[in-house]
Amino acid sequence: MEAKNVKNIIVVDDDRSIRVVISTALTRAGYNVKSSGTAAGMWRLVESDFADVLITDVGLPDGDALDILPKLQKNNQNIKIIVMSARTTLLTAVRAEKKGAFEYLPKPFDLDELLNLVSSTFSQPKSTKNEQISDIPKNIYDSGPVVGKSTAMQEIYKIISRIVNTNFSVLISGESGTGKKLIAKSIHDLSSKTNKFFINLDAKFFDDYSFEDLIQRMNMFTSVNIKDINDLNGSSIYVKDITELSSVQQKNFLTFIENGLSQLFPENSNLEKTRLFVSTKKNILNDVEKGLFREDLYYRLNVVPIKLPSLKDRFEDIPDLSETFLNANYKKTFINRNITYEGMNLLKEFSWPGNIRELKNVIERLCLLSSTEDIPLNIIKEVLSEDRFDEEAKYEENLELYFKNYLKKYFKDFDENLSLNNLHNNFISKIEKPLIETTLNLFRGNQIKASKCLGFNRNTLRSKINLYGIEIIKKRKA
Repeated sequence: MEAKNVKNIIVVDDDRSIRVVISTALTRAGYNVKSSGTAAGMWRLVESDFADVLITDVGLPDGDALDILPKLQKNNQNIKIIVMSARTTLLTAVRAEKKGAFEYLPKPFDLDELLNLVSSTFSQPKSTKNEQISDIPKNIYDSGPVVGKSTAMQEIYKIISRIVNTNFSVLISGESGTGKKLIAKSIHDLSSKTNKFFINLDAKFFDDYSFEDLIQRMNMFTSVNIKDINDLNGSSIYVKDITELSSVQQKNFLTFIENGLSQLFPENSNLEKTRLFVSTKKNILNDVEKGLFREDLYYRLNVVPIKLPSLKDRFEDIPDLSETFLNANYKKTFINRNITYEGMNLLKEFSWPGNIRELKNVIERLCLLSSTEDIPLNIIKEVLSEDRFDEEAKYEENLELYFKNYLKKYFKDFDENLSLNNLHNNFISKIEKPLIETTLNLFRGNQIKASKCLGFNRNTLRSKINLYGIEIIKKRKA
């Protein structure tokens, strides 16, 4: 048996090359390392009371390491466990947390990251897990609905795994179509209260504060049939787009939290307080600073913030998301469709202003239009070009958005060292000239009517006509 004053580590992975690389790095860092490629070997090393830290992969040839963790910890209560996994799903992160892992580390990872993590295990106390928490079926969410192996999504998985069995309020922010409600529902479903209600509350629910009969009011605004207070025990409430709430609705929402829920779930009650999830498409802190959103309500809701990335910032997840949507289409139609490597590259190059929701719609359209198993490139190009046209049309409907988009393109390769003068006047002329030309055409060259419509006096209009070299074509009314 090794001396316990030495920092001892077990490394378990069925890939010998990974075991060697990790073991070598840890040995050079001054640790005493032993390794194994199987669950049985891991069990023998832990039983020998060798290790302070166990680093293990999830998928081992003779079993799932996560299933063994509780027994290992019962045998050695002081051991700290770091779980590695190439199966970088939300389920793996949550299962690792529930099984008592000290940390979850998705593959591939940087060796320095692992070394820092190992070092931190000796300075942090071992957390106490709730042994009464029920386990999760292994197949739930294994390939969805929350999909993604990108670094951004891995960080979100870690946050979710740590809060899934708490009662903290969660503020989920992100652009339209990034899956904010899906994240809230996933946290609810993966928690120990998966059989409880997930209640969607509309902004209109907070139009009036008359919560004397809260359950009756909830039934008025939701499709959930809530019979009594027990149905709300441990349930979750989701309110979307909270920055769209009026000042009155915000006030009533705050009162609902401070009075309504507190009266239903007093501190000494055996009932578990309803959990709050809220979402926003905007930067809510900007609205707080501008006085558009109540600061006291913001701090009530922003206990755990989760910011979802836009799809263009996690383009490496597009293949997995596309595969998920293709599989969903197959389950509905029993028609198999695939996207080739070249086709997937086309999807990766698209900007996806509508995010995951837009990708889902595009995949469904591609499946409908394609008559072959491998979706042809020309169909993908055609569908994406239609979406680009729709995107431009959206901007044209709103002049401010259209101009912002124009400026983004203009400044994309902007060199600040270039000497540019009168930038303001140059842009104003691009707008003012066609505005004057169109207005003059509307009034068939009549400068008096055009100047009145534009809000200029006639002399100002004449000077602008000369400035921009606008040709006046007078037309007679038919």
